[in-house]
Amino acid sequence: MPLVSPGTDAAGYPAFRSVVPGLLSLMGIFFANFMTRVVLAPFLLHIRDDFDLTKAQAGELFFIVSLGYSVALLCSGFFSSRLEHRQVIMVSAVGIALALVLAAFSPNLLWLRSSLLLVGLFGGLYFPSGFAVLTSMVPHTNWGKALAIHELAPNLSFVLAPLLAEMMTGLGLGWRAALAGNALLALGALVLFLRYCSAGREKSIPPRPKAYLTTLGQGRFWILAVFFAMAIGATQGVYSQTPLYLVSVRDLPADWVNYLLAASRVSGLFLVFWAGMIVDRLGPIRALRIFVALTGIATITFGLLPGSWVMLAVLVQPTMGGCFFPAGFAVLSLVYPAAVRPLAISLVVPMAVLAGGGLIPAGLGIFGDHDLFALGFILLGAAILLSTVLTTALKPSPSPSPVPSQDQPTP
Repeated sequence: MPLVSPGTDAAGYPAFRSVVPGLLSLMGIFFANFMTRVVLAPFLLHIRDDFDLTKAQAGELFFIVSLGYSVALLCSGFFSSRLEHRQVIMVSAVGIALALVLAAFSPNLLWLRSSLLLVGLFGGLYFPSGFAVLTSMVPHTNWGKALAIHELAPNLSFVLAPLLAEMMTGLGLGWRAALAGNALLALGALVLFLRYCSAGREKSIPPRPKAYLTTLGQGRFWILAVFFAMAIGATQGVYSQTPLYLVSVRDLPADWVNYLLAASRVSGLFLVFWAGMIVDRLGPIRALRIFVALTGIATITFGLLPGSWVMLAVLVQPTMGGCFFPAGFAVLSLVYPAAVRPLAISLVVPMAVLAGGGLIPAGLGIFGDHDLFALGFILLGAAILLSTVLTTALKPSPSPSPVPSQDQPTP
């Protein structure tokens, strides 16, 4: 006589194969969400021309989206403690779609900025609830596989955004059509989510202000916040300003740059697994130290390599930057016990997104306005490289829980 029902495992969860459609539908929501943070980069030259923006003003657009995203992440607990997680995801997807439509019809810069702030606010609601839904669908022994599916979203976004931009430009469509298309994508992903995913009926525990203050007062929290800010800056921040840098400073053809940008991110689809193995073999803190150093060196080459050699830097730098996240989340799991870890993530991620995805591209734009674009990349790489010193201050918690080896969620 079988001890479990057919189609379930020993813990009573559905067989992993049966929840794959639900996981894919959740990945679709995350894909539409993440695309809002990268879709502007391939069109930045066109947006700059349409609104007569300086390089710094163009970089500010990414800061505005990141600001909204970070604020929503910080406040997400107040929503998910009152609404079911799947309801929060629905609000996020519909809100993103409406805000993107508003942005697509922007008649002036103020309208565009306001709409992008709304995009970030609704986008930031997704991650905590999406992660809660994902982990409720499968037992912890299958979290690695589930997260691997979920993590296809940001990597696909980095690859597809420049290719779609080039295709749409060839069809005579511009950035406004891209934003409207992203809105339709968000609504389509929501329909599939409601159809194939029935999880997410739970609510989260209301946030406690005292716990926030305790976490913010810890030195290890700020060290991890620096590392994650550098990680997002080295990936999303560099990505957002690369097309403008290569065209305006390195004189590469705009259409060719988009193909180069897409090719540079293909490796991210596979390297997360390699990074996980390195973390297992060397340990999280040592692996993080190596990935930080290599990312810093690779980022410096953006400004140092002469002529067309910069294309080599564009291809190599993302391979190192993408390895940050498996090591970073493994270290966070090592230094924070399980009871405190969700709170630490809810505070680290928004700060890192605001700094790495907002301040860093805006800062690079300021350097670009002063004809110092290359110096901006060199200084960013140097800051990342110097931050390796901070790894010496990270220590495991007294009773750490098992460290996840790979496929940790990208913010």
